[in-house]
Amino acid sequence: MTTADRNAGFAARFVGGLADGGVTEAFVSPGSRHTPLILAAAIEPRITDRNVRDERSAGFMALGYAKRTGIPAVVMCTSGSAAAQYLPAIVEADRSSTPLVVVSADRPARLRGTAAPQAMDQIELYGRHVKRFLDADEESDGRQLAHEAVSQAIGGTPGPVHVNVAFDEPLVPDSVPVPSDPAPMPIIGRPIDPDPGSMPSFTDRSVIIIAGGRQRPGFGRALERFARTLDAPIFADPQASVTGTGVIHRSDLLAQTQAGGYPVLDANRPDVVVRLGALPTSKPLWQWLAACGVEQILVDDGRYRDPLASASVHLDMDPTAFLEALNGLPTPGRSGSYADRWRGFDAVATEAMTGAIDKLDFPNEPAITRVVGAAAPAGSTLYVASSRPIRDVDAFTDRREDLIVLANRGVNGIDGTISSAIGAALGGSPTTLLLGDIALLHDATAIGEAAALDVALRIVVVNNDGGGIFSFLPQGSSPFIDDTVYERHWGTPHGLSLSGIARAFGVPAWRIDDRSSLVDAVASPIRGPELIEVGTDRTRLVSDHRFVADAVADALRRSDQIEERT
Repeated sequence: MTTADRNAGFAARFVGGLADGGVTEAFVSPGSRHTPLILAAAIEPRITDRNVRDERSAGFMALGYAKRTGIPAVVMCTSGSAAAQYLPAIVEADRSSTPLVVVSADRPARLRGTAAPQAMDQIELYGRHVKRFLDADEESDGRQLAHEAVSQAIGGTPGPVHVNVAFDEPLVPDSVPVPSDPAPMPIIGRPIDPDPGSMPSFTDRSVIIIAGGRQRPGFGRALERFARTLDAPIFADPQASVTGTGVIHRSDLLAQTQAGGYPVLDANRPDVVVRLGALPTSKPLWQWLAACGVEQILVDDGRYRDPLASASVHLDMDPTAFLEALNGLPTPGRSGSYADRWRGFDAVATEAMTGAIDKLDFPNEPAITRVVGAAAPAGSTLYVASSRPIRDVDAFTDRREDLIVLANRGVNGIDGTISSAIGAALGGSPTTLLLGDIALLHDATAIGEAAALDVALRIVVVNNDGGGIFSFLPQGSSPFIDDTVYERHWGTPHGLSLSGIARAFGVPAWRIDDRSSLVDAVASPIRGPELIEVGTDRTRLVSDHRFVADAVADALRRSDQIEERT
């Protein structure tokens, strides 16, 4: 058998093995060394092969697809520096427990370390950021290798797996390649068998539940039942997809009152806090957790740790498994109205927040976020950029049962945000992306990929002409940082028309400056790629947010005084 035929046979078995494991999407970038894999993906009927010119963008598309579906997506690239472009997406996948199979082609072993063109050391290229590294060549068993890669990606705690395949030339087969026959692969899943004896008791204790990060299907229903049993309020991160009467929508604004006004968390301390999954988005909330001294039970699956060093108990299990196990046990909780009290705080805070936002001149970022969170079409996905947008979604929007919220909060980066949203849209539902101008500029070439794929993606970009998040950080108020230095390195004004950039890529785009037009545009069906640009004043950011937070604190204080008098 010729080298070309061995390459083609390995690739067909490998890609077929990926399909055996449920993989349906392959994001492939141009190149030569992975030609056998490209051809195999193109003829495998169970996999859609998508061409993405930029490996960095391809990595984030696969990430967004896997976040949306829970199914591992595959990225494939040629040898050399191409594989290095996947690292940012891999780091995010690792920290957010997102399944990916990363396949890099390589030069044959005899050319490693010889300074051969387009060759570099790709062995364990991603270090500890992947669950497993698998090295292979055309002599390997491609199907078995693929089964192992998928099993590793989805088994236990999901995450990225790197497969490096060395191909010798010639790379183009001597005959037309044919797909391999399907083969069975065992279903890999998370164990749901925690020891009931390890479960904590909540008898006659007041409890606050904090749900962080993206959780697996069934989490919301199990959590709502658990919370009702314990009479516990739920402080839910936007990505947790938790709704119902137990959810406290204004948990971030309530936590902000700790810094002044009415410290509602300290005044209504629980006996125990149950933390499910990753840290919540809300910095004021996790700052309170770090300092409150309340007993905390942290439940995660072994990948999330406790950077606050505040958990007294750490249960190493999937949060949904924990809830399902406790819901199957007699778990007497506190009888009374602890959750009702928090619902009352939530109602007061929501009314005050809404009134304060309505008093601000539009457009302003709290109002834009609230419009997007409320008006995004039912049954769609809302992808939110890290930095300011996800914090505003957490603070100002209501949790919706008919809207999936996703974000790259594993390492909180803004890179690849548009690409990630494209992947989510390809994963099954039209997607609205909310991001800032710097995040858009960082991934601007992905707008062209959205046009090429004709994906159902609406991009809503808040353009405050720079890095608004830094206005809230010490850099923005330090007397030791000169204004010109601040603007050059943190403010980073650009003066660009973002809708003009989108139109240059062939994507319909327009700028909106009034609320009613924005509501209509965001609520309309998403039929293809488009961009809405909304301009805001960066110098107002801190004062606008402070105005809303102060209104909430004042309303809570007045409400408390009224209750005391009555």
